[in-house]
Amino acid sequence: MKIFKNKFLYLPMLVVLLLSAVFASFAIPSTHVKIKDLPIAMVNEDTGEMGKTFFDNITNTKTQKNSSMSIKWSAVSSEKEAVNKMNDEKYYATVVIPKDFSEDIGSLATQNPQKTKVKIIINEGMNKNVAGQLENALSTMFQTVGDELGEQVLQQVGSKSPAIPIEMASSLNNPIEVSTEKINKTGDLANGGVHFFQTVWLGSIMAAMILSFAFAKSKFKNKNEKFISKLIIIIMGGITSFVVGYGTVYLQSAILQADIPNINSLGLFLSFAGFAFLMLIAGVESWIGIASVPIFMIFLFFAAPVLTAIPESLNSFYGGLADWLPMSYMYRGVKSIMYFKGTPANADVIGLTITSVIGMVLILLSVFKKDKKEIANG
Repeated sequence: MKIFKNKFLYLPMLVVLLLSAVFASFAIPSTHVKIKDLPIAMVNEDTGEMGKTFFDNITNTKTQKNSSMSIKWSAVSSEKEAVNKMNDEKYYATVVIPKDFSEDIGSLATQNPQKTKVKIIINEGMNKNVAGQLENALSTMFQTVGDELGEQVLQQVGSKSPAIPIEMASSLNNPIEVSTEKINKTGDLANGGVHFFQTVWLGSIMAAMILSFAFAKSKFKNKNEKFISKLIIIIMGGITSFVVGYGTVYLQSAILQADIPNINSLGLFLSFAGFAFLMLIAGVESWIGIASVPIFMIFLFFAAPVLTAIPESLNSFYGGLADWLPMSYMYRGVKSIMYFKGTPANADVIGLTITSVIGMVLILLSVFKKDKKEIANG
């Protein structure tokens, strides 16, 4: 019966349950997704009373929520201003009420009815999946509003005249035509940041491991020699990061047959991100050894769903993590380069710079760490 007291018979079950719980927590950001207060701009070019009423009614629907998405409307003075803010990644979409909105609505009860057009501008670069959902949701919203508006006019006309002209009846059937335009299109790689992140992160882990082996069996006479070895690791890490960055973007472009915009700028930014990751990983590894590798592998599984989720769908815990995770700087920078201004935001560059500095400091400070041989000798 002593065999049943062997802990290794039961340990696998505990490990499996633990892994199941860990990986379930990784999947939280990508399951039961509910988008809260998605920022959308509203531009009213109409000076009439009907345009103002329509504008007020729509913008006041921000507290009305469906099962998966709620909208936070923001009034913007012009379409140009709204588009500029969309290019700055402030809004997921813009709705434009045309200047002749009131006039067209007023014509519905006349012998010469005119349908009015509401313009929707979708910011696809923010997130292609959300852009598709938003396009459908907004189109449905305005078709519903149009049907209600047409029904109201129909009742008013019907109360005055039993006979309604065919042209008028046709215009009252969905009197609002919705036109859709997309900007900052994603092109061939709708979620290129994730593809690049996985490659650069794994490449940085492998590079850091191999560089750590370079001086693993070296015997240093003094700390100066040890310090020089650390500098060599940093220098070679910098050279390797260019191979990781440019190699990733050019190989993926060739293998996936994808047209990647701003490919040289993207390669440079990925090289910088790779250097930051490599320094951080090598810095931690210089203190706790090969045991750090599983930790950074877990970061890979944990970060992917957090990065692909939009901030408005994350709770406060995961939203906070998305702000400070080193890979989030790379992900946001890649989006800005590929889909928006062609350059990463200053905050993302600063974040990667801080990550690089932390890693290099850890590497250089490890000069003062005693290895096993030094501990054994004294």
